[in-house]
Amino acid sequence: MPAAAPGVVVTGTLVAVTVQAWFASNEAEIEPGNSVKLALTITNLGNVTESFSLSPTGLAAAWSTIRPAYVTLFGGSQETVQVEVSPPRLASTTAGPTALGVRVVPQSDPDDVEQAEVTLHVASTYDRIVTMLQPALRSRRRAVFEVMVDNKGNAQASCRMHLIDPTGRLDGDFDPPALGIEPGGSQLVRLKLKATKRQWERRARTIPFRVDADQQGAPTASTTGTFVQGPVLPDRIGVRFLGLLAAAGLAVGAWFGVVRPAIDDAAADAVAAIDLPDAPVVSVDPQQPVTSTTVPADTGGDGTTIEGDPEFIALPTTVSQGATSDPQSYTVPEGKKLLITDITMRNPFGDEGKAILVVGTGSSFPFDLVDYREGFDYYRAFRTPIELRAGEVVTFQVTCTAIGEPGAAGCQPTAFLSGTLADA
Repeated sequence: MPAAAPGVVVTGTLVAVTVQAWFASNEAEIEPGNSVKLALTITNLGNVTESFSLSPTGLAAAWSTIRPAYVTLFGGSQETVQVEVSPPRLASTTAGPTALGVRVVPQSDPDDVEQAEVTLHVASTYDRIVTMLQPALRSRRRAVFEVMVDNKGNAQASCRMHLIDPTGRLDGDFDPPALGIEPGGSQLVRLKLKATKRQWERRARTIPFRVDADQQGAPTASTTGTFVQGPVLPDRIGVRFLGLLAAAGLAVGAWFGVVRPAIDDAAADAVAAIDLPDAPVVSVDPQQPVTSTTVPADTGGDGTTIEGDPEFIALPTTVSQGATSDPQSYTVPEGKKLLITDITMRNPFGDEGKAILVVGTGSSFPFDLVDYREGFDYYRAFRTPIELRAGEVVTFQVTCTAIGEPGAAGCQPTAFLSGTLADA
């Protein structure tokens, strides 16, 4: 009998072997989202015609397809089949070496199993998404932006954050300045931005900037924001000051020219109309000291300020095409209340379908995903926050009709809510 080919694992005793199988190579490189075809040779060592069923085994079995999966060979003949391996480009596709095996089972003797193995080296993917949750903020000197970093790759994202300002008018600190995000995870970063110069011109200045997430050996992920710097002196301050002086002059003139003389005349008439009795004569002992009493003024209680902690809620979804996701939800903890000030809905991969965000029992926000592709996020800020009591729920649900990113597991929109979590 010929010697076993590389990559072959033989089971059973030597005399019982009726089939041999081996891959053309013991190792193969593959990148998630792509496919590789491996040649598998099968030889019938017997002298009679035999049929064999082929099935993949190992960690990579779910990614593998064998064509054909059933072969019939004459005694002493062999055939080469193709094993196509297509790992998905998902965070759950682990990078590194992964074993793939193919079981060859004779139909006449199912216990006489032959197995061929190959080692697949799955490449690392660096798919990171950086999102500015507040695309623009206005302030005279300082502002705090929130940045969400998502790791969609299959390797850890070890990123350092950088502020890029071509104008040289901005400076900022990141909290935290460096990130370590596991595959499929996300992390919120706060950018404390400060203008290096004051805006003395009587108009607002728009300063665009960029935030980069850098990792050695990986492409840079970026997002953009805008800082609107207000002037030190408000617009039209001269006109407003002159108007205030004119109003004050009119008030003073009216007081001294009309109101006060009328009050004095009315007081004099009232006093003249009073028939006062003669004042009694009071004798004062010169040795007795004169005392006085001071009446305390009224006081009122101090007002109270409701304090709380900033709260950021992310409701990510992944739903296959033609299906509706289970509602992603957040429940307000016992003894707390949630004041929602901002809502953002992101559809970074251009998926198509419908989504709805339900806030408590009184507010719902429906979305058509076609309207919110990459770069056109839905963002809404509330002048009066939406208040949710303990036990009330926020839910986000997606119906996927078309997947925007080739090779993705499904539609992946995400809803974000910002606000304050305070004691009830």
